[in-house]
Amino acid sequence: MLSTVRVPDLNDSISSRRSFIVGGGIVGASLAYFLSKEDKDLEIVLVDKCLDKLLGSTGHAPGFVGQLNESPILTSLAKDTVSAYLKVPGGFNVVGGLELSSTPDGVETLHRRCDLARSNGLPAEMITPEFAASLAPDFIDPQSVKAGLLFSSDGTANAQDITHYYIKEARARGVNFLEATVTGLVSTGDQLTALQSSHGDIQLNGSMVVLATGVWTSSLINDVVQIPVPIIPVAHPYTFSVPRSPRSGPKYPFVRWLDHHVYARDHGDRDGLGSYDHPPIQVNPTDMAIGAWPSHFEQVLSEATTQLKNGQNFLLDGPSADLEEKRPFNGIFAVTPDNLPLAGPVPGISNMWLCAAIWVTTAAGTAQLISRRIFQGAEQMSPQDEVLLKALSPSRFQGLDASVLATQALQRYNDIYNRELE
Repeated sequence: MLSTVRVPDLNDSISSRRSFIVGGGIVGASLAYFLSKEDKDLEIVLVDKCLDKLLGSTGHAPGFVGQLNESPILTSLAKDTVSAYLKVPGGFNVVGGLELSSTPDGVETLHRRCDLARSNGLPAEMITPEFAASLAPDFIDPQSVKAGLLFSSDGTANAQDITHYYIKEARARGVNFLEATVTGLVSTGDQLTALQSSHGDIQLNGSMVVLATGVWTSSLINDVVQIPVPIIPVAHPYTFSVPRSPRSGPKYPFVRWLDHHVYARDHGDRDGLGSYDHPPIQVNPTDMAIGAWPSHFEQVLSEATTQLKNGQNFLLDGPSADLEEKRPFNGIFAVTPDNLPLAGPVPGISNMWLCAAIWVTTAAGTAQLISRRIFQGAEQMSPQDEVLLKALSPSRFQGLDASVLATQALQRYNDIYNRELE
C-alpha cells in the first residue's frame, strides 16, 4: 500500500483537528478503524515504517485468543476483542481453547479456572483425557494427561487479515497513511511539538499523537516523558512442523500444557509450537520484531515437543535466511510488570497517548476503549470503562524504580498464562 500523504503536505496544512497514530500493526489499525467510526470529521494519519509488510509482533503472532485471564481487566478486554473480531470477515475461528495438566496441582488449577470462567460468563467444561485427545488426536496422548479444560468460545485470530481489514476500512473512511520511520519525539513544555521521521520532522501544532509502537515504545518515548514506561521486549521461540495435507474434520482447538508452559495450534498445512519454559531474555529490536536465534532455543523447543504426540514432526534447527519460510524463529513481544498494557493519556504531555504492550488477544477491545475515552472524555466514561482505564493508565508506575520494574516484567514472562498476579 502506498502513502496517501507526504510530510511536506502535512506541514503545509497544519491542523489541531489532526491525530497521528504511530504504528500500523493490529493495535494501530484497530485504533484507526474505531477512531474513524467515532468522528468522521477527525483527520487521522497512520504512520508506519512499512505499509506493505507487518514488521512488528502482529506479523508473527500465533493468534490464540483465550478470553479467560487471572486478571479481570484482561478478561474483559479479551471478551470485547472477540466480539469485534467476529465482525471481521474470516478474522476469527471459534475452534476453542484447551488446557491440559498431568499433575494434581495442575488439575486443581483447571477446576479453579473452570469456575472462574463461568463466573465471568464464559463457557467452560472440565473434560476427560480421552475426550481431550479426541479433539486434537495428533497432539494429545490421553495417557500423558490427567484432565483437560475446554473453553469452547475461544479461538484463533487471523491477525494479519484483521489488520488489513481494519486498514482497508479506515482508508475508505478517509484515514491517511504515511510510510515513514518515526525516529524520535520533540517536546516543548507539556506538549509534543514534532515527530522526527525518516522523511523529516512532522510539525504537530497541538495534534494528538497515539503511540501504538509495541516493542519499540520504550526506546522511542524515554527522552520526553518523566515516568517509567516499563515495556520490555523479550525473545520467544516458535516453530512449525513439516508441511502436511490439511486435516479433515473439525479444526483442532488451540492447546496449552499448563505444567510445561508449552502451547500448540493447527495452522492448516502444518502445526505450530511455542514455549515459555526458559529464562526470560530481554532484547533490543531493530527493524523487525524478529530477533537473532539463541542457540539454546533448539533445546527449549526439543523439550517442548515431548509433550506432543506428533512432536517428532517439528523443526528444531534454527531459522532460515528466508523470513517467509516456516521455520523456527525468535518472535519478539513486550511484557510489563503486571502483564497489563499501557493505554491512555501520558501524564505531563497534554497531546500524547499510549496504546502499547497489547497482544492480539486484547487489541480490538483496548482500541475501542481508548477511542471511547478520546471522544467522550474522562468525565463521561462508564464505571466499567473507568475501572479499565485506571488499570491500564501509563501513570501507574510513577515513582517506581525503572530497573526494578524491568526485573518484575521479565519475571512475568514465565507466568504469561494462568498464574495469579502477586
